[in-house]
Amino acid sequence: MNHQGNVMEIYQLRSFVTVAREKHLTRASEKLNVSQPAASAHIKALEEELGLSLFHRTPTGMQLTAAGTPLYKKAKKILQQTDEFKQLGETLVNLPTGSVRIGLNRDAGFLRVRPLYQMLHSNYPDLKILLHQSISGTILKLIRSDELDCGFVMGRCDGEDIHLLELVPFKLRVVGPVELRKKIEGSDKAGLANLPWIGLPADCPYSKIMERHFHAFGYHPQTEGVADGQSAITSMIESGAGLNFMVEEEAFRAEKQGKVAIWPGESFPIELYFAHRAKDEHSIQLEAVKTALIAIWF
Repeated sequence: MNHQGNVMEIYQLRSFVTVAREKHLTRASEKLNVSQPAASAHIKALEEELGLSLFHRTPTGMQLTAAGTPLYKKAKKILQQTDEFKQLGETLVNLPTGSVRIGLNRDAGFLRVRPLYQMLHSNYPDLKILLHQSISGTILKLIRSDELDCGFVMGRCDGEDIHLLELVPFKLRVVGPVELRKKIEGSDKAGLANLPWIGLPADCPYSKIMERHFHAFGYHPQTEGVADGQSAITSMIESGAGLNFMVEEEAFRAEKQGKVAIWPGESFPIELYFAHRAKDEHSIQLEAVKTALIAIWF
């Protein structure tokens, strides 16, 4: 038997599987959204291609023949693999490539950069990750000026041009040198203002905490030097330069190690956010980063 020139088509297999499942040509054609004569023609063409009868036509419907039964099972697998092949192709078309520039406002361990990098590299090998270390205020400026695509920031920011994904809330504590422990522990806010403080850049989120909880009540501490990041702040506190803020769990750890003294008064809430330009909301690169962040942080 010569079947040269005939081509078995996916739509013929689909019709075959649907008729076998429905056991009725009319119902199958409705499922396939084709006419009954078209579905019948698909089956007939497939039978001619194979040189086999696939169905017994009965007054109540269509029944698979002995040869049709194993072919039905194989056809289902072929269709499943075809669908998976198509889905993979669609996924690969949408995989992010190029680069994404991420601003880091804290050390990599605190921000869980290692698992973020590993997840992105594993899932999107053609996406290049570029990291830039700075303070929150500078990161926001660089995002707005398109010098960064996104970044981690502490504290909310104003403006509808920036979208924020909240990652985790923190509490800040006032912390100072161990040699000032007695003065720190015995002071109220007014007393703290009389102690030396480490200065902060205006765009540091800790400056907003200072303004809201100290300056607003008339307390304006004298500053000794300026620190532009948490590691610098911590080093200056430990070296005896003055007071400033630390994330509560880090402050407790440093106090336990005998490196700092904690003011026993109130704590100050602040949040860690992932920020990016609002107009880039649907960027596939940002979607990839945010998906990884959510998996890691939540």
